Amino acid sequence: MATASTESQKTMADPLLAVPQIGPYVRVKFDSAGCAQIKRQPPPGRGVHAWLARKFGMHKYVRVNLDERGTFFWQQIDGHRNLRMISRLLLNRFGCKEGEANDAVVLFTKSLMRRGLIELDLRYREKMTS
Repeated sequence: MATASTESQKTMADPLLAVPQIGPYVRVKFDSAGCAQIKRQPPPGRGVHAWLARKFGMHKYVRVNLDERGTFFWQQIDGHRNLRMISRLLLNRFGCKEGEANDAVVLFTKSLMRRGLIELDLRYREKMTS
């Protein structure tokens, strides 16, 4: 039988309780097929380096084109749904197994985070410890 302490630790360690949020300077548009095209522009800079970058078009943009599943995932990011909820929606929409949906959500989240397109709100951890 699990104690309250082990249950709390299990819940705190669950990465699917994190809430994804769209990162700053990120814009999205949709192509003719309805798939998302995500672009992150660099934050506005100051000084000579920033002026030269603007003047000569040397900004470093990140651009990602999503497929149908990726677009569906992106559309679920509302700042309220956690990754577990999104995983369930993915499971219902595409008919995959729970483990596959969870793995896909974790991998896709990592990929978008590496590119600076989304951030995770981990405040659920504070609620669990208080």
